[in-house]
Amino acid sequence: MLPVNEPTALPSLLIVEDEFLIANDLRRMLTKAGYRVAGIAGSVAEAKELLGNQQTDIVLLDIFLDGPETGIDLAQWLNRQAIPFVFLSANLTDSLLEAAKVTQPFGFLTKPFREKDVLSTLEIARYRHAHSEEAKLRQQQSIQIAVNNASINIQDREQFCLAIAEQINRFVPFSFLTFRISLPDDSSFYWLMLEKMGDNAFRRITLATLLPDEADTILPQKPDKEAPDPLGEQTGVFCGEAFERLCGQYVTVRASRDRFGVRSLALFPIPLKRNAVTTIMLSSTLADGFTDQDYQTVSLICPQIALTLDNLLAYEELDTRRQVKAIELAIANAFRSGVSMNTMLTQVAGSINELLPFDLLALYRTDEQRTSAVSTLSTVQKMNGRFEPLDVQSLPVYTTISPAAWAATLDSLQTWLAKPTLHVGFQFTDQAATNVLDGLFRKTLGLQSIMYVPVFVSDQPAASLILASKVPYAFTYRDLHTLQDISVQMALALDNVLAFERINQLSKRLEQEKTYLAEEIKTSYNFGEIIGQSAVMQAVFTNISQVAPTDATVLILGETGTGKELVARTVHTLSPRNGRPIVKINCAALPAQLIESELFGHERGSFTGATEKRIGKFELADSGTLFLDEIGELPLELQAKLLRAIQEKEIERIGGKGPIRIDVRIIAATNRNLQEEVAKGRFRSDLYYRLNVFPIVVPPLRERTDDIQPLALHFLRRISKKLGKPLTGIANDALRQILTYSWPGNIRELEHVLERAAILSRSTTLELAEPLRSAPSSDEPAFTEPRSDYVRPINETMRTAILAALAKSGGRIRGQGGAAELLHLKPTTLEARMKKLRISVPPKSTGS
Repeated sequence: MLPVNEPTALPSLLIVEDEFLIANDLRRMLTKAGYRVAGIAGSVAEAKELLGNQQTDIVLLDIFLDGPETGIDLAQWLNRQAIPFVFLSANLTDSLLEAAKVTQPFGFLTKPFREKDVLSTLEIARYRHAHSEEAKLRQQQSIQIAVNNASINIQDREQFCLAIAEQINRFVPFSFLTFRISLPDDSSFYWLMLEKMGDNAFRRITLATLLPDEADTILPQKPDKEAPDPLGEQTGVFCGEAFERLCGQYVTVRASRDRFGVRSLALFPIPLKRNAVTTIMLSSTLADGFTDQDYQTVSLICPQIALTLDNLLAYEELDTRRQVKAIELAIANAFRSGVSMNTMLTQVAGSINELLPFDLLALYRTDEQRTSAVSTLSTVQKMNGRFEPLDVQSLPVYTTISPAAWAATLDSLQTWLAKPTLHVGFQFTDQAATNVLDGLFRKTLGLQSIMYVPVFVSDQPAASLILASKVPYAFTYRDLHTLQDISVQMALALDNVLAFERINQLSKRLEQEKTYLAEEIKTSYNFGEIIGQSAVMQAVFTNISQVAPTDATVLILGETGTGKELVARTVHTLSPRNGRPIVKINCAALPAQLIESELFGHERGSFTGATEKRIGKFELADSGTLFLDEIGELPLELQAKLLRAIQEKEIERIGGKGPIRIDVRIIAATNRNLQEEVAKGRFRSDLYYRLNVFPIVVPPLRERTDDIQPLALHFLRRISKKLGKPLTGIANDALRQILTYSWPGNIRELEHVLERAAILSRSTTLELAEPLRSAPSSDEPAFTEPRSDYVRPINETMRTAILAALAKSGGRIRGQGGAAELLHLKPTTLEARMKKLRISVPPKSTGS
């Protein structure tokens, strides 16, 4: 006997129909067929109330209902509650049919109803609903796999969020998705909000858009706070009163309601392996946008999201380590290249920017080899995606900063750059108000964030590495820790650079000394020894031999061209200081404004145009000899500083921070009568007595006629070798003229006369190019007076007068006997007229 199958219990029904007769006819028909009718509702509100009080399996729903809400609105709500329904309609248009399809009904019944059609439709709806639940389970399993496949290979946080949003939206529709990661151990926070567009695409909502009036105070990248609204302790679905309470507690939820019309949300915690607080928040503009079933469905894929996120964060850590190693390698390669500091920083900046995006990189250094705390600031800036060296002094705002304020600012950097520091947002703004450099960067470059770490060399702070950005909150403490790791490799590279710089400084100093020595060796009057057999020259030799072994100051006096410089070099060569160079400075060859810098040196930035540090002649001659040629031309205002340097044996650079001890022997030379200069107030008497310790008077050539012929023959041999002409002797007539000429230009004039004659000579015996004539006496007119009937142009007259004055003064413009004095003009006025008339001063010979 076959078993008897028990009849299957039919589902309960709710009829939503505002026409009583039609609703009552349906209830009679369904009750007769064995269905249990839970009730009849005439509106959407009444239907929701009945469905809330009792369980209902299927709803028969009229599309056209009286009241503010139609059957389409109720159908959307039923769909979210996973309650199957069948539409009832008398006249279904195409547009209405399309709107009804979106709600995913389980069938359609057209009025008037036939009993057979109603029962068949309900049977099909039951079957579809039962199989749709199984399909949903299969869909959930497939969506878990899809989430895993869609995100497992993603290595970018924003792309990861987009992939998660696309997958969740397939089975739980939403309006906004907010993703938040909080990693307290790394001081790292991440916040992202996505808005679903009409075509199921997503666009990012920035915090500035969500909170335009409050973004600066709760920005998630702010290093000393968490991401906005730590919702990690909140879970579940929030709508109605619960949603309003949440709006009262959290500013981002309240802003989502006020700006985007959000009325419900669901919060899902994402458990990670590390110490982290991570949540996904789904928001909807519907008051009941999410059901418990929706929450359970999304919760099923949270483990897959957590696993993928753990992998993503692990990859980020590995990638960060890889990038740090790449940066360290780039630093080592850049600093090994031996190029300028700005060029090296340009190469390093490109590597660091891949890990820590920024707009400006600077390296501040203090040169400990200098006697004062002089700072060096090398800076590179991002321009059109590429880094280029930046000269801070070229910025427009720099011109408003006084040199003293700028020097004080650079000196103060050593204090406030001594420890790792992060200034972002208002912290940077407050710092910029008190620091000239920060203010300069903020006003000129628009920078709003800065962080810096010290670079230690041999356990001593030798530099600071500075990163700055135009973004208000560009850096976090995690970035600061990364920069500290980078600074370790920077320290190793910088140690090598500083060592090479010290070697280069010593090499440059030796090279400078070598250059001075080479110039001295190659000078025109370096005979190897002084040529002179006359009694007056023997007296000079005796004086040289007596004073050379001492450290006494020597004052060499004599007419121009007598060889005073050669005497000075001989004194130095015979002195114990001959292992160091003799450094020469011509006090008449430089403008008054530059003599002080040449003598004492200057610091970088001490005056306009001082772009680098310069070592003066006193420092260069340390432990050696300083030869002050034409000392009588030294401006009166500098004579006091020279006197102090000689007396105290210390100098101070222009713009320097303190005195520098020196050990220099002074040899001075002049063709002036310094006693007369002192009497006329043009030379300080105390400086004269300080210089006139051991005077040596070099006689003019007319007083040592016995030396003229040996000198001429010496010059002849040297000129012959220089020109490549075989000159064997001097013609008798030429020699007679040479011996009887007064030689107002002394040895210098003798050499030039012989060289000109050698150039024009066509035989091996030298003949003078033209007879030697003495210069006209001072009472003779320098030029003949023009005819009375000829009027000379004023420029031509001025030109003739200036040339005559220059010829008489030996090409000298300033000082006693200079062209300006002869013409009764100021030196500056004469120079301006010479420039206008294109008159150049004949070059002075390097000899004395």
